[in-house]
Amino acid sequence: MSTPPATDTGTTTALGTATAGEPVDLVTAIVAALGPVGSGVTVLVGEDRDVLSALRARGPVVAVGSVVRAATDALPLVDAGAEAVVAVHALREVEDLDAAIAGFARVVGGGGRVVIAANALAHRRELRGVWATAARDCGVVDPPPLLDIDERFPLDHARAWMQRHLADVTVTPVRGSTTLDTAQVLALLRAERPDTAGVTWDLLASVAESRVRDVVAEHGGFTLSTLTGIATGVVREA
Repeated sequence: MSTPPATDTGTTTALGTATAGEPVDLVTAIVAALGPVGSGVTVLVGEDRDVLSALRARGPVVAVGSVVRAATDALPLVDAGAEAVVAVHALREVEDLDAAIAGFARVVGGGGRVVIAANALAHRRELRGVWATAARDCGVVDPPPLLDIDERFPLDHARAWMQRHLADVTVTPVRGSTTLDTAQVLALLRAERPDTAGVTWDLLASVAESRVRDVVAEHGGFTLSTLTGIATGVVREA
């Protein structure tokens, strides 16, 4: 397994405040990061129909889907055979992140671009607030955190990971929000709850449901802030 890099505090700070000119959605950010359309192939790692459609509109695409997510370093492609690699939330289950990113660089070759999309640590932070508050209301003094599928490779640490293998690494955050009903919020809490919480799920869910219903009744929905984005790097010339 890769040794985690030192926390990139500069990147984390940059993600905290919106700046003018940020892209409004992930697809726009990815297309902009790839730059001018070339004649080469773009490799898409991960499954995202919107990204796939946008890449196909630019030129030829090889989509490897989710089959190689657990071993991205073993991409079934020749060295330097692609113009760019785009990985969309594809590093969540990868054990060796260094090998995965090195594999992207191998496939692209010198001068090509690697674009990796990931969620930030603050993604849907309001959900964690509901969880912690409901757990404390149930008598849990120190609630365990929700499970975080993005913990292995959050956008906040992308620069530190990618600079090991790529040059000119930049991070572009994409901020937004989504409004959910009570059932959708509870479904997310159920999916991300830890194995042990110090209280039964039924009790915690009933308390959380009451709180969420109050918010939905007052505001017409429960709004979660979304914070995702991309990290882009250039493969060094040999």
